[in-house]
Amino acid sequence: MEKTKKLSLLEAASIIAGLGVGGGVMAVPYLASLNGIVPFIGIMLLAYLTSLVLHLMIVEIVMRDGGENQLVEILGKYLFPQRPALRRVFLWIFFGLIVFSFYALLAGYIAGAGEILASLTGLPLWAGNIVFYGVAAGVVFFGLKVIGLSEKYAVAAAALILAALSIATTAKPAVPVSLFGGAGKEMLALFGMIMFCFASFFSIPQAREGLYWKKSLLPWAVVLGLGINFCFTFIVAFMAQLASPHVTEMAIIGWGRAIGQWASITGSIFVFLAILTSYWATSYALTTIIVERTGRGYRGSWLLATLPTLVLAVSGLTGFLGFMRVAGGAIAVLVALLIIPALRTSRKTALETSFGTGWWGSFAGQLFIAAAYILAAIGSLITLK
Repeated sequence: MEKTKKLSLLEAASIIAGLGVGGGVMAVPYLASLNGIVPFIGIMLLAYLTSLVLHLMIVEIVMRDGGENQLVEILGKYLFPQRPALRRVFLWIFFGLIVFSFYALLAGYIAGAGEILASLTGLPLWAGNIVFYGVAAGVVFFGLKVIGLSEKYAVAAAALILAALSIATTAKPAVPVSLFGGAGKEMLALFGMIMFCFASFFSIPQAREGLYWKKSLLPWAVVLGLGINFCFTFIVAFMAQLASPHVTEMAIIGWGRAIGQWASITGSIFVFLAILTSYWATSYALTTIIVERTGRGYRGSWLLATLPTLVLAVSGLTGFLGFMRVAGGAIAVLVALLIIPALRTSRKTALETSFGTGWWGSFAGQLFIAAAYILAAIGSLITLK
């Protein structure tokens, strides 16, 4: 097991940011261009606020629980406090769904990053997949502290690249940006995609684990981590619209054409880093869930969490991965809706806590969060062609 798990505030926040940002950040600009800049800003703020409240609800549950459990076990504990048999059935079903969807998401990350490596280096696609797996899964092998450091430096590198692309964009004549556009369908699709970029539920127990030395920092790690995601998503979407009148579905393609070949290369590196941070955080979350549910050691659970994702990626089951991306989004919404009854139960069984969500954790706030995530689920199913 790891010799040390102590994380700084920035390292814990980077793990939270890493799980959420992913490759989805490059899908937001196209959807934003269909809505206009004013609705985009409003939807971004609404998505951040909603996601932040839900994640802080999880923080409250985790801090009330006081143990070292992962989110799957915590939900089982507070959803079925008096029904151990039903809890066992729920946990194994939920565990199976989590493993299945995480495998697909991680395989999708390998496939996407492998394509980037292949285009930048000339490697065959299968070799790009293997190289990315070695780098990504290799970091997770060494545990939480190495992941935290790696996430911090990767996020910093991504921020520098984004700053360079933004400076280059503002240095050229700006493309007129539409203030308003789109309708309810386009807005829901944008809201669903942004909420997907903010989904970092399973990283909160890992951040808590690394901040054992000062647990009061956990809410701030969540605020900072989601704030990093907000900045990345907003800047990418805004700058991509300023750079080109025709925002492509994969934003860096049109953005790179508008600025120059160097922008296409550095932009591809940015996407690679975003995918890499997501693979680290997601695979570590899955590893710890397997450890807790099966009782296996960390190294064996790491192998179970990562090796099948390489096999899926190399096999080229793209239809399967596309289907499971929707399933992964559905599980994220399911987790969000399960958090509310778990929070209510935790307040009855563990009354003492150093952190609470105040009015946002009240019944009215819970209804608001539930409605927002249902809308996000509907938005994630909308296709715009």
